[in-house]
Amino acid sequence: MKTLYKFLICLMALPFFTACDNDDDEAPVRDQLKLSPSVDKVVLDQNNPDEEVLTFTWTKATEIGPGYSFMYVFRLDKAGDDFETAIDPIITEDGVYSVSFTNEQLYTYIVEKWGGVAGQETTIEGRICAKVIGPKFQYPEIDIKQVSVQTYVPKSMPLYMLGSATEAGMDMSKSIKLNEVSNGRVYTWKGTLKPGEYKFLYSQESMLPSLNRGAEDSLLVKRESASDPDNYFKIKSEGTYSIQLSLKEMKIWTKSVKYQNLYLVGDATTAGWSTDNAVPMIVDAANPAIFTIQTTLKAGELKILTEKRWEAATFRPMAENTNGSITETATQVYSGDPDLKWKVTTEQAGTYKITLDTENNTIHFVKQ
Repeated sequence: MKTLYKFLICLMALPFFTACDNDDDEAPVRDQLKLSPSVDKVVLDQNNPDEEVLTFTWTKATEIGPGYSFMYVFRLDKAGDDFETAIDPIITEDGVYSVSFTNEQLYTYIVEKWGGVAGQETTIEGRICAKVIGPKFQYPEIDIKQVSVQTYVPKSMPLYMLGSATEAGMDMSKSIKLNEVSNGRVYTWKGTLKPGEYKFLYSQESMLPSLNRGAEDSLLVKRESASDPDNYFKIKSEGTYSIQLSLKEMKIWTKSVKYQNLYLVGDATTAGWSTDNAVPMIVDAANPAIFTIQTTLKAGELKILTEKRWEAATFRPMAENTNGSITETATQVYSGDPDLKWKVTTEQAGTYKITLDTENNTIHFVKQ
């Protein structure tokens, strides 16, 4: 009904298109475009991510006459969303009348794009639209069909890290287990690495298969046999590092962690000027340079400590501003004097989301 309503509104808004009819005679019925899914229900299989499990085919649209052709536009969405959250349109020319989807694609759309619950059944719908190309305007021909999809709950699949850059060295039994954020898909780890190399294992009992460095430092490649290249990721200097892996994208993000913790302190905060009560900020799991917090600020001053002690390096504004400096985005970090602080005026007081980027030295106070 919602779609019909939108279609009628379009008709009312475009009265001039009535002049585009071929004749004053009644337009012929155009109903030959039919969309057909290969199955009515799909049960997704995590073990075969690249297998095509659902195909939509359609018949050719109703012929209009000489000089007219069609461009077919296919969309896929969760049923009931009226194609407002659909995937990007898939466009084909005359002669191509099908589109297929794999286990991995359908799982990603349903669970990660449309917010479906893994392991539950979800109804999706495909829509084919035959756009008319020709000398005079013609409304498109459309058909919609629904399919039920049973998603899976991804299986847990541990990953381990070893190599000369780690405390495990090359001892498989001591290899370091990563944090599995999304079963079999996304992993994170944070800790100390020293100059050397590292890679990832699927088990603590075998060096194969492993996840190694691909063509670039950001790419993962699966090594399945001894004849495959055994390329490691490299660390040049000792320090704390944050690592995130995506097996879906086969990518890795490795970042040096300069600051383990950050704390708000000052009479503008709930901590006052007590380091013991300093308010901890939250580090972004995907980017350890980003710290955030949502908190209440009152009229007063504040700064951001890297440790719960006054001698620690401190993030502060670039200059003193008695009229309120939380509108400024530039920041700096140092120890000692001058003891600059951010100022919050009475008018500015309220609940804020504070985001500090320690890599680019920027801070944003966004009032909620």
